[in-house]
Amino acid sequence: MSDKILNFIVGVIGAIVSYMFGGWSNLLELLAVLTVLDFLTGIGASAFEGNKNPKRSDKGLSSKKGSIGILKKALMFTVIFVMYRIDEVLGLSGTLSLAVGATYFYIANELLSLAENWGRFGLPMPSQMKKAIAILKDKGQQEDKTKE
Repeated sequence: MSDKILNFIVGVIGAIVSYMFGGWSNLLELLAVLTVLDFLTGIGASAFEGNKNPKRSDKGLSSKKGSIGILKKALMFTVIFVMYRIDEVLGLSGTLSLAVGATYFYIANELLSLAENWGRFGLPMPSQMKKAIAILKDKGQQEDKTKE
């Protein structure tokens, strides 16, 4: 692929992200990383459970469940996009923005899902991770109370 085509693609993606989310923030980056990790660990945990319990049809990999998972992840970012656009219309910014609140909520949700996936593998969870999950969960609840 030539450099011009690659530059064009990167530019288009950057313009789309800037329009949808107001740029690429640390929060959005963390959410994206956690989303990919959650999806990958979910696949791994499903495969692990399927190998561990081959007689159970409800365990193991499922393309239907995987497709639904991808759709949920896409909808999660769509919610943040809509909240950002509402923020723009209402003139909200900073920690009081709807998009930031939604992003904190989904970060906490992804961390909980990752912890669940690790549990499905039978792995212990570090106490620091438990504390981080509790803090993010608390921030998400505070954001929800602020919105009401």
